[in-house]
Amino acid sequence: MRNLRHERSAGGVLLIPVGDRLLVPLIKVPGGDVVGLPKGRLEPGENGAEAAIREMREEAGFTGLVIEALGTISYKFWAQSEKGHVSKSVEFFLMLYRAGSPSTFSVDEVENVKLVPLEDAEALITHDGEKAIIRAARRRVRDLSADGWMVVADAPARARIAAVA
Repeated sequence: MRNLRHERSAGGVLLIPVGDRLLVPLIKVPGGDVVGLPKGRLEPGENGAEAAIREMREEAGFTGLVIEALGTISYKFWAQSEKGHVSKSVEFFLMLYRAGSPSTFSVDEVENVKLVPLEDAEALITHDGEKAIIRAARRRVRDLSADGWMVVADAPARARIAAVA
C-alpha cells in the first residue's frame, strides 16, 4: 500500500467498583456514532502502559493503576487529513480506578464519557476488536477474583468484582 503510515497506540479498560457493580468508562468520539475504549497514540519516550494511563486521564477524566496487559488489536484505515492509509496497533491494559471523574475529560478529543457495567460494555462498543478486549477483561476479572485478586485490598470490593465477573 502506498502512503502507509504505522501508528502505535494504547488504551485501557478501567475497573471502577461502585456499589454492587463494576463499571467501565466508554467514550463517544466527536462527529460520529463510534463508541469505544479510551486510547491514543504513544508520545515520544512513552511505553504502552504510560500512554494508557495518560489517555485514560485525558479522554475519560480518570486516573488508574495498570494491572496487566489485555491484548493488542490491529487495523488499517484511511486518514482523510493525511490522504493516506494508517496501519494501527493498539495495546490495551486492564486498569483499576484510583481517582477522577468523567466531568474532567478533554472536550477536544471526546464528545461524551459514559460509565457502564462491565457486563454491558461489549454490546455498546462499535468495533469488534474492542469488543474482544472487553471479553478478555471480563475473563481476567473472573480469574483474578478467583485467585483473591490482591490488588483490591478490601474484601467487600473483591466480592463485588467477583459477583459481576
